[in-house]
Amino acid sequence: MRVSQDAAKPDRAAASQQRAGSYSRPFIALGGALKRQYLLWTSVTRRRAMADAYRPIVRGFLLPGAAYYYLVTWLHWRDESGSDLVILAGISLLTAVLYTVFRWVLLPAGKTSLLRLEAVGFLTNLLMYSNVLAYMLLHFEEQKLIYFVLMAVVFSTTGVTLRATLASVILSIGSLFWFSSQASPEVANQFVFIGLATSFAAFGMASLLRKAIMRQIDARLLADQLASRDSLTGIANRRSIFSRIEALVEDKTPFWIGILDLDGFKSINDLYGHAVGDQLLCEVVERLERREMQGVQIGRIGGDEFAILIVGAAEADQIETFGSSVIADISKPYDLSPLRLQIGDTIGFAHFPSMAEDARKIYEKADFALYRGKQFARRQTIIFDEAQDLEMRETLSLERALREAKLEDELYLLFQPQKDMARDRVVSFEALARWQSPTLGPVRPDQFIRAAERAGLIQSVTRILFAKALDAIELWPSDITVSFNLSAQDLADRAFIFSLVADVARRGIAPSRIEFEITETAVMKDIAASRVLLEDLSSAGFKIALDDFGSGYSSFEYIDQLPLDKVKIDKSFVRKVAASPTSREIVAGVITLCRNLGLKCVLEGVETEAEMEILSPLSPPLIQGYLFGKPMSQRDVLARLLDEEGPDNAASAA
Repeated sequence: MRVSQDAAKPDRAAASQQRAGSYSRPFIALGGALKRQYLLWTSVTRRRAMADAYRPIVRGFLLPGAAYYYLVTWLHWRDESGSDLVILAGISLLTAVLYTVFRWVLLPAGKTSLLRLEAVGFLTNLLMYSNVLAYMLLHFEEQKLIYFVLMAVVFSTTGVTLRATLASVILSIGSLFWFSSQASPEVANQFVFIGLATSFAAFGMASLLRKAIMRQIDARLLADQLASRDSLTGIANRRSIFSRIEALVEDKTPFWIGILDLDGFKSINDLYGHAVGDQLLCEVVERLERREMQGVQIGRIGGDEFAILIVGAAEADQIETFGSSVIADISKPYDLSPLRLQIGDTIGFAHFPSMAEDARKIYEKADFALYRGKQFARRQTIIFDEAQDLEMRETLSLERALREAKLEDELYLLFQPQKDMARDRVVSFEALARWQSPTLGPVRPDQFIRAAERAGLIQSVTRILFAKALDAIELWPSDITVSFNLSAQDLADRAFIFSLVADVARRGIAPSRIEFEITETAVMKDIAASRVLLEDLSSAGFKIALDDFGSGYSSFEYIDQLPLDKVKIDKSFVRKVAASPTSREIVAGVITLCRNLGLKCVLEGVETEAEMEILSPLSPPLIQGYLFGKPMSQRDVLARLLDEEGPDNAASAA
């Protein structure tokens, strides 16, 4: 029996703990509710919203209140005399003046803290109470006890906070009870009852008004919260991030702003659809949110662009380490059943106040650091520096000139011939972009193409130049082709590329006469998507050439993966063949490789006879360089083609 009792002890203990837990739950819930209400009340945002809601109520009362007490001062001047006049007129005049000061000085139109508003509201009530109290002390009249009732009602709306309202109403009703004790018993009983009723009415009115205002505040705060959140991912949106940046700048709080851009996201959207793209973005945000900590805020500011806001005085090397860890995390594969996808990302950082002193400029510098990273250091963290500052000013000046330019008139093409050595004739021309700016003069192609990409104008530039290339080829013999360069941003937009294809079809030009030149840089962002696009172009009859072969790190991979028709050996190899046996063997090897793969091979940058003598034994199929023709205008192209046709054909053509 003793054994069974001992065994029952743990059960009784557990039951006791369970009962204790059930008894404590209501208190825990009450404590949690009180804590939530306290946090709600102490919230800076909520207190600011309450101040904004109550300020017009208090300001609206002060103006008629001041006018009323100026009138009361005049009435006292008319009806009172001696010390009574000094006391009553002095208090009423002081009240009128202070009400005016409160409205125009302490509560100007605009922002006011809740604490100041509460203090002004309580002083407003106290001044009103002082006028009635002074009058009743000097001229006690039973019928004037109603003033304390009226004050209690007024106080219920001007108290602002619950504590100020309680203090004001209790003071007024308490004075009513004290003065009514000096009246006749019948009047005293009446005013005691009226005072009690007024207390409940005043507190009820204050509660209803407060509840209505709180509902308005909560609705507005909810709307602001929704407006400041990205609808897809739930994190802060562009508006919220910029508001925070502006607030930090205004408070002169040091911070770092980083702009993170995903590499290859647009191609995933195009290949797999927006549903997969949205799912991928949410996965990226989930990884970014792991990095959110004290002083770090993540926001989405564009399609696949995110902001990383780091508040505090962190050093540049700490920011670089943080950015590298974010990049490594984002670059890990994503399991989106049944797909397994991988993307990269690059981040540009700038610091306030050392790098800029306003919100717009600090964002521009972070964005420029990102732009430089995407150009030369993908999947790395780039911190803005002084060298970039000079380049940024030049770039922004160039962008401004581009935006203001009449591109149709100012952009033009020059054409450099490609000579077929076996046939001893020109078979193709490369279209070379040129810009003659009326303000900047001639601008180098690499400069204005990069500026156009950054400014979002590259498609306009490409479309204008491509149309000019089509205008030119329409006047050439049907066996002459044109090579046209596509930028990385052009290749990233499938719809845009096929709008160019539509232009070719509309003019009735054979696609085989158009050769699209691409670089390793243009396809490396997403080789899979680039391959699909280029295969479609090749199927449509267009030719594809890989430019600057040998200048990158994985050119042979592109020969294997892309549907190429031509390879252009980078001029850096060609120019070294006279002095470097290694360069000569590389050129020879690439020519042989292209021949074996059925690809055309172009040697770029052949400028001297000495270079040509060394290259001739290698039997180069096509040569492009100053030795056989500098970039020329359309008129010179036509003259060159007529010369190559011979005197008889030229005469008949004339």
